[in-house]
Amino acid sequence: MEFLKRTWAEISLDNLTYNYNQLRSHVPSATRFLGVVKADAYGHGAVAVSKHLEKLGAEFLAVSNLEEAEQLRNNGVHLPILLLGYTPPQFAEYEADNGIRQEVNAIEYARQLNARLEGTGKRLKIHLKLDTGMSRLGFFAYNRPETIEELVEISKMPNLCIEGVFQHFCVADSHQEACQEFTKVQYGRFTAMLEEMARRGIEPEIRHCCNSAATILHPEFAMDMIRPGIATYGFAPDPCMEGDLDLRPLLSWRTTISQIKDFDEGITVSYGRLWTTPSKRRIAVLPVGYADGLSRRLTNQVQFLLHGKRVQQVGRICMDMCMIDVTDIPEAQVGDTVTILGQDGGEICRCEDMAAQLETITYEITCDINKRVPRIYKKDGKEVGKLQYIV
Repeated sequence: MEFLKRTWAEISLDNLTYNYNQLRSHVPSATRFLGVVKADAYGHGAVAVSKHLEKLGAEFLAVSNLEEAEQLRNNGVHLPILLLGYTPPQFAEYEADNGIRQEVNAIEYARQLNARLEGTGKRLKIHLKLDTGMSRLGFFAYNRPETIEELVEISKMPNLCIEGVFQHFCVADSHQEACQEFTKVQYGRFTAMLEEMARRGIEPEIRHCCNSAATILHPEFAMDMIRPGIATYGFAPDPCMEGDLDLRPLLSWRTTISQIKDFDEGITVSYGRLWTTPSKRRIAVLPVGYADGLSRRLTNQVQFLLHGKRVQQVGRICMDMCMIDVTDIPEAQVGDTVTILGQDGGEICRCEDMAAQLETITYEITCDINKRVPRIYKKDGKEVGKLQYIV
């Protein structure tokens, strides 16, 4: 079916290239680049983003679960893939056969994976996860002497190959002195465990610890590989970090006007009668709502762009529709493009501002854009690809 120009997201591959080069040039040239493409590449489309990162020269990808990895393999993505979440041991052989690396965070899990591969003649490449203070997944890298003995045991398992070791920073995205000091504590715990591992004969090929924030603020921690996530997609990990590295958002979100009506003063609009026309107003209906990812909590709070000018959203945001006040734009007509996120003329609607209105983060905004919203990929100003999830 031909692309239905209802509501869509445009993804700039040029900006992906720009961000990739910015991040790579910020760390030592020998440092590998792992593209984090979990959650459908933060809502940008995992397959298209992965293929472009592969062309750019990225050495690794990372996803959350096996289904995400299988999607990439089924669509011709060949880069090594690191699974950042738990995979039941019965899938160990599939992982080994398909170049998928499994993170391992506990000795019992390692034993189960090794036992599952017994007799297959196959070895699964794994990345050991150390907990240096995130207090989530991982072997304790501090105050637990048994950890090193467990890692030594894993190193001797015949069906597992320790390719990498990594940890995750929890407050590297804050400029506060206490947070930066704790980031250094985490790094110190990580390197101390690496030194102990080396003394016991365990020297993984790839040591990695830098997420987006640490890549930007602590390039000296880059080690063998960086794992930038949100920065790859053009956003600072935290508002306090805006401007620390020049990044360009990939995603613009647009819709069209489907109807325009004139109302007298005193008319209520949409469910709940939460907005009343203060005078004679011209109201346009847009075919975008909370089922597309436009939060209902933005009702009467958000502005969009039409003909390069800001327009106010009015009335309760519905499942499939919302309304805007176009009284001050007399040239507005059915079929006109309205920008929800992105640039129109000299104005811009920023994802960061929408996130602030919702008291959340940019990650959630892009991930929440629903699968019925097609992704249109652009390069050099031209459409080069299209992802339509439901047709």
